[in-house]
Amino acid sequence: MEYKSRRLNQTTSLVGFIKNIISKYDVATILLCLIAATIPFKINIGNLAIIIASVYTVFFFRKENLKKLKSFSAIFPIAFFLIVIISSLLSNKHMEGLKRLNLEILLVLLVFILVNNKITKTKISKILIWFTYGTVLSVTILLIHNVIKVAQHKELGDLIFHNFTLLYDYHPIYYSLNISIALFFIIHTKTKWFYKKNKVVKTGFIIILLLGLILCVSKAILFINGIIYLFYFSLKIKQLKKKIVYFTILGIVSISVFNIHFIKDRFTDGLRFSPEILNFKPTNDFSQKKIFTYQEKTEISDLELRYVLSSIGVYHLVKDGKLLLGFKQGDTKDYLNYYFFSYNLGPNWYEDFNLHNQYTHMLVTYGVFVLIFFLCYLFFSFYEAIKHKNVMHVFFLILVCFGFLFEVTLVRSKGIVFFYFFNTLFLQNYLNFEDSNNRN
Repeated sequence: MEYKSRRLNQTTSLVGFIKNIISKYDVATILLCLIAATIPFKINIGNLAIIIASVYTVFFFRKENLKKLKSFSAIFPIAFFLIVIISSLLSNKHMEGLKRLNLEILLVLLVFILVNNKITKTKISKILIWFTYGTVLSVTILLIHNVIKVAQHKELGDLIFHNFTLLYDYHPIYYSLNISIALFFIIHTKTKWFYKKNKVVKTGFIIILLLGLILCVSKAILFINGIIYLFYFSLKIKQLKKKIVYFTILGIVSISVFNIHFIKDRFTDGLRFSPEILNFKPTNDFSQKKIFTYQEKTEISDLELRYVLSSIGVYHLVKDGKLLLGFKQGDTKDYLNYYFFSYNLGPNWYEDFNLHNQYTHMLVTYGVFVLIFFLCYLFFSFYEAIKHKNVMHVFFLILVCFGFLFEVTLVRSKGIVFFYFFNTLFLQNYLNFEDSNNRN
């Protein structure tokens, strides 16, 4: 008995010691910073941070935080995970659909990690600081990698777009989103880390991030950044002299960037929209189908391709009578391949392509009700961000929602983590803020 009592006391002391360490160093917040800092790197590094935070959450989850799961910020990601399961099970190729669960489970993990932490503005600022550090370091490594490529006499194509972010196996539009958030945070924030005391560091970080953004050559993200900053400086700066200075700098940077020949070429070639494509109409009548020639496929622009793919997907979804439930998770790829092939867009061209639009992808895969559910979630996020006057969150939402028009961001690990981590982070902050006000 004496031995058992001594062991029990030792165990109790050890648990107490661990709890003191956790309380002293705020391990939960450190882990959130770790997740944020690893987002701009390879998937395995970022996922390792999420796994570590998840294990911590399992052992130190506080029961009083269960009530936070009732908020829409937590309900949507969890409900969407269940939707993917149901859609997969209803598919003809249900095992194909269930393969998605190893990605979609990230939604649930991120929600549980975040609801177990009392998110405050100070913590968000700390998390964004570490995200910015991680992004700057990540971009710096890629720039050094490019310098090595130049020394090896690599061509321009090896330095930009997909080849720029290839080291991390990162899609350039996703990587551009990371850079844009870090850049805006540096410009917008008034924390001591990036404000008056560190002007040299701040300027250096801005230059590094701008170089990264330029080399990613994402037309959509470059364009929306320019528009947002135009409105941002218009509303933020009141003094006329300052406004002139800022707009002059913005104008010079914008003109310089858009006159870089590879960016200019990307915009010129990617935004072409011919009358033939504008007149394209999907049909089930094979005698009337548009059969794309080899020449037409080689000349189709990025914008034209997105229009054609989404037109085909939505048209055949409706004609097949699958508007309510979609083609379903496990079968969508087969349905789209069949219809792409019928217009001679495959094989070996656009085989296994998604629709390159998050909204139409949500519609054809899960149906109109899930799309409406998703749009409600986005509307709710905008409403909360505007209600709490959170400029950082509004910028984030405009950026990703515009990006959704040109890329299916939420089908890859990096897109899922980036969107749901930051959006849930902001929304949980509002929830904690309102709870504090109610208690007072």
